[in-house]
Amino acid sequence: MMLHQTPFFLSFSAMVIAFFCHCSATKFTVGDSAGWIIPPYPTYYNNWTHSHFIRAGDSIEFKFDDKFYNLIQVSQQEYEHCTSLQPLRIFNSSPVILPLKERGELFFTCSISNYCYLGQKIVISVHEGSSQNPPSPSPSPSQVPIIISPPQLSPNGSAPQPHGSSGMSSPPPSTGSISGGNVGNPPMPSSTQDNVNNAMALVGGRSFTLSLGQFLSILGAFFGFWVM
Repeated sequence: MMLHQTPFFLSFSAMVIAFFCHCSATKFTVGDSAGWIIPPYPTYYNNWTHSHFIRAGDSIEFKFDDKFYNLIQVSQQEYEHCTSLQPLRIFNSSPVILPLKERGELFFTCSISNYCYLGQKIVISVHEGSSQNPPSPSPSPSQVPIIISPPQLSPNGSAPQPHGSSGMSSPPPSTGSISGGNVGNPPMPSSTQDNVNNAMALVGGRSFTLSLGQFLSILGAFFGFWVM
């Protein structure tokens, strides 16, 4: 029974795939509501192309008044020089719907009068069918570089104290006072100094007493010498 249903199943699958492919294709009207006319400025139609992402599988439609305009598909060289000596295809009636089967570039002009020089020409850029509209790249945030500045010197030329320090330098160690030629001797207590002074006074007094006795002895001997 499955063998009899297989052809029907394959046919149905092909129809579904074709339906979804047809629905996914897009038809673009060249020039939008303006259609295929003499443009207001020369780059009008190429600006239109740049604003539309056309893929293989899509189609383009040209709408124009065939009493005044026509549509000619030409090579790139003839497109650039606005000539149609060897046209690829000529369309004299509107509308013209062209299915796009593969990626590439298609060149179209209008061969009537000097309309091509006035800007009635267009390049259709066809992209891969599986491609999606490329998202516009979002600007990356500016990275602000972290700049570490060197420590600034103080007016006297020395580097600043690190954080946490009191900023006061400890006084240099005392070398002691210089007294009596002695360097670095600690001062005596007051009681000890008094004892030393008293002892020096006694010694000084004894020395004075001995000197007076000797003087009297010499003086007595002197008078004795004169009496004799």
